[in-house]
Amino acid sequence: MPLVKTEAIVLTARPLGDTSKIVTLLTPQRGVIRAVAKGARRPKGRLASGTVAYRVIEAIIYLKEGRELGHLSEAHVIWSAPRIGGNWRLFLIAGTLSETVLAVTEEGGYHLLRTSVELLEGGIEPRLVMLFFFKGLLKAQGLWPDFTSCVVCDGDLSGGAMLDTPDGRVLCGRHRREGYLPINAGGVRLLNEVERRSVLKGRHADRALESALKACLSLAEYHFDLRLRSDKLLAGAEHLLERTGRG
Repeated sequence: MPLVKTEAIVLTARPLGDTSKIVTLLTPQRGVIRAVAKGARRPKGRLASGTVAYRVIEAIIYLKEGRELGHLSEAHVIWSAPRIGGNWRLFLIAGTLSETVLAVTEEGGYHLLRTSVELLEGGIEPRLVMLFFFKGLLKAQGLWPDFTSCVVCDGDLSGGAMLDTPDGRVLCGRHRREGYLPINAGGVRLLNEVERRSVLKGRHADRALESALKACLSLAEYHFDLRLRSDKLLAGAEHLLERTGRG
């Protein structure tokens, strides 16, 4: 039974019986590992604090060939996310990012997800964090379009753009096509510059954020065939709050 010592992000933790949990961990070198954490549901259990979603831990895991589940022996907390844990909106957004990593790749995404969760915990605008995450994921898969110039005339896109999602083609307004997704000028800028710290920490118009995020999610859902439960749940909850007038 090989012993694995690794840093990991806790993606999910679900009950197993009255006292234990099954945890899904994302690791830098081994991708996703699922393991049983015995006694983790006990409030004073030694694994309780290290099996909370979106915490970064140093884990010791026993793995046995041929078995789907390992055994989590130690879970020492390196970094925690109290802000995410105490805010249902942030928790569901973090869930969307985690769900995407699990759906797209089990072999990578650790550093991108950790950085994104840290940005979310640090108070960065959640829509910017989602842009940062999905752009990084699409670029890593070679699926990020060129938003700097029109694919037809090589003209600049300072006035906005049109996205052909299936083919990943970006056109200027002069080459508008029916069915293409429009992106306003502010959205194009965000799509090109979201990795910059000054952009992440800056304030941006809602129209620009929504336009850029719509383009990003369109690409992710198409290329990865995503049906994000956390994202749909978040949208449904936001709609319900708007209808009832509660923030």
